[in-house]
Amino acid sequence: MTGPDTGAERASRATAGPMPGGIFGRIVEALSAIGTIWILALMVLICADVGGRALLSRPIAGVPEMVQFSIVGIVFLQLAQTLRTGGLTRSDVMLGALMRRRPRAASLLEALFALTGFALFAVILATTWPLMLAARADGDFFGNVGVFQLAVWPLKLIIVIGGVATAAQFLLLSWQGLRVALGLEPPPGGAEPAG
Repeated sequence: MTGPDTGAERASRATAGPMPGGIFGRIVEALSAIGTIWILALMVLICADVGGRALLSRPIAGVPEMVQFSIVGIVFLQLAQTLRTGGLTRSDVMLGALMRRRPRAASLLEALFALTGFALFAVILATTWPLMLAARADGDFFGNVGVFQLAVWPLKLIIVIGGVATAAQFLLLSWQGLRVALGLEPPPGGAEPAG
């Protein structure tokens, strides 16, 4: 349960959207849904492991490795949708005040913020892609030999897929903020993101 909606939170959501739906929006929503299903499956696995330890003295092999693997994967699957809906955690007190007084200047700052995010994810992608190819070629894994092993490359692939979606979302937000800053679109209101 959340508290009352503040002006800064409304301004943050306003600068994030409305985002167009379309194919990209559905892809981002699907990635987030996969992350949510993964969370539920992980909860069932952890409960089964705890039950196996307590009732049968037989834990499920590899649960710590699967949890470690899953946390990174879930974050990258859900990051683009979190950004798309204006839920990315940040300090926006100054931006919220600026949005009320000078919405075009606030939109320009929002565009610069989004461009910075795009650049960051471009670096993440540029470094993760070759690591994924190398992990696939070398058969890298983590876990304990003879007990439980997970291949590394699928996690790197999930990071790449989520990173591409997040970078594209940052680019869309930057384009939207720039259009408002240049006066090509009206300043955003307090509406929730669409799509």
